[in-house]
This record gives sequence, structure tokens and C-alpha cells, in this order.
Amino acid sequence: MEFEDILDVIVIAASKKETVEIYYPKTENSGEGWREVEPYSISTDVGREGEHLVLSKEIVSPGHILNASNVGSNHCSSFIFSKIKKARPTGRKFIPRWPVEFI
Repeated sequence: MEFEDILDVIVIAASKKETVEIYYPKTENSGEGWREVEPYSISTDVGREGEHLVLSKEIVSPGHILNASNVGSNHCSSFIFSKIKKARPTGRKFIPRWPVEFI
């Protein structure tokens, strides 16, 4: 999938407060494969150093970070857009635990 298609799937799901499945490579905490996540925001970097982007005012690039929580997890994780190989909507609603910042 192209970056723009992945971004569209995530933005549309986030605007509906629905989860999305992303295909992500192996990390030190998880194996490669599909992960169902609750999308919350896009930032320029990980953690406190990252500035959250406003979609209507800024350009999102493959180097930016998707801040999302794995379904069933109690913390927010960071996913680099360029490493997300595929994304697909689930149609499943979630109750946000943090602000959903896709404006």
C-alpha cells in the first residue's frame, strides 16, 4: 500500500473513533504482523519530544509517528508511518482514553 492510502485509512477510522489494523514489522516487544490499534494522533517524534500535528494545517510525511494504543493495552505506542506496510479499517468503535487529535 502507498503511504497516502495508509494515512487515509487511519484518518477516516480515527474520525469515526474506530480501530484500524496495521501491518507492522517486528519490534523488540512484538512480532511482525497485523495489530489492531486505536488511533489517537500524529506527531513529529516519539514521547514528550514529539509535537502533535494538526492535519488541516500541516503536511504529514512517512517519517512522522502514529500514536495509537494496541487494543487491550493500557498505554499508547508509537508507529513510524514508513514502517506500516498495510492498513485496513475494522469498523469496530472504541471509547477513547486520550484525546483523538485528527482534525
